[in-house]
Amino acid sequence: MNIRLTALSLCLLLLVARAVPAQRLVSLTPTRAIALALKNNEAVRQAEKVVERTQANLRLSKAIYLPQVGLTGEYKRQKAGDTDERDYLSRGQLSLLLAQFGEVPEGLDTTQEAVRKAEIAAERVKKDIVSELRNLWHDIILTQEEITQRRAIEVELVKKLKGTQIKHEKKRILFLSRLNTELELSEQQLALNELQRRLDVDTAELIRLTGLDPLANVVLSQPLPDDDITLEAAVEFALGNSLALQDLKGDIARQERLVGETLWNRFPEVSAEARYRDLRVLLEQHPGQRTWDATARYSPVLLDRERDVPSIFERTPRAEQGWELRFNLNIPLFDGHETKNLRSAELAELERLHLEHTDKRKRLRVAVRRDYRAVANAQERIEIEQRRVEIYEQRLRAIERVLDEVTVELPNYRGLTFDDAFQAQAQFTEAQRVFYQARRDGARAKEKLRQTMEWID
Repeated sequence: MNIRLTALSLCLLLLVARAVPAQRLVSLTPTRAIALALKNNEAVRQAEKVVERTQANLRLSKAIYLPQVGLTGEYKRQKAGDTDERDYLSRGQLSLLLAQFGEVPEGLDTTQEAVRKAEIAAERVKKDIVSELRNLWHDIILTQEEITQRRAIEVELVKKLKGTQIKHEKKRILFLSRLNTELELSEQQLALNELQRRLDVDTAELIRLTGLDPLANVVLSQPLPDDDITLEAAVEFALGNSLALQDLKGDIARQERLVGETLWNRFPEVSAEARYRDLRVLLEQHPGQRTWDATARYSPVLLDRERDVPSIFERTPRAEQGWELRFNLNIPLFDGHETKNLRSAELAELERLHLEHTDKRKRLRVAVRRDYRAVANAQERIEIEQRRVEIYEQRLRAIERVLDEVTVELPNYRGLTFDDAFQAQAQFTEAQRVFYQARRDGARAKEKLRQTMEWID
């Protein structure tokens, strides 16, 4: 019977082992993690698809600049009494835009701007993802370091608790001293459990950002290197990398073009057509715009059968002969200052954009300086909190020695009670928490500076 139960248990274990997929160990460096995030992250891929869509729309707007080829045909058959009339005609069509001058067509301008804005938005998404990943990387590394340090403290507290229990059993120390040690150990174990849960969540978020298998076991091989950059270099770096400034530069370049295009309002309205046989060259203006197209059209007759009885209502000759020239010119003498006012409006917008660009540069300089100084402040705070932890720990250990050993007498530590020990323990625990939080704040301050500089390398 026991043999059967053992065999059944082995079979169940094998089935469970097959059902649970094995976790794949993945070792990540910062460079590889960033590359994976930029390749696999859904937000980045969505932004890239938006760019692809706008580029396709731009190619659609530029389709008129490519040759347009087609074929048309018509067929008619009519029978009246003994007369059977058949009529069919087919032509080839070839159209080519030779030149375009004047304003940039509205549809083309809109699609060009859409592509530019989409590309900037995609770069912004990438920088945000990299910044989020770096913050997570710092959090995970610091959490692992804090776990290692607290585990070492936990080991020492376990040893201390065993010694305290022995002393308490031998009536050498009071029960409150033992409770104080147990409380200190419980605080460390609680902090460890919270850190393990935090590490689990942060690791899952890192896996999501990088697009790895959710069941993968991720190991970070190294911390992020420290940045070594001066304030002046940081400011110049930010001015060169700022997407907001790049966007404004694009807006300024477009507005300068719009200012120049207002002069086309003074250009005469022109249309012309030149034909020789089946070849036509047309100069046409876009409706409602100051844009002219020079287009060549060739439409030869491919297959033709004349009507048995020519119709007097036939307007379009079936075969073009000879040549023809048509020219139309309309010169505006006074437009009610429309062109002048339009140019004034576009110039005002251009000046506004220049002022906005100058203001953004100044604000960016201040923002970089503020974040740069915040990093220095955070570093000093870390050093202070580290020293505070050391002081509170030494004070706590001294109080414990005085309370545990009757023979130990230290200056300025006479008349202590267990209330003092409990208070020192609480102060030491809080100092540890503040120190570790200061380290996280310091890491975030560094990444905030990087984010302001838009530095993703």
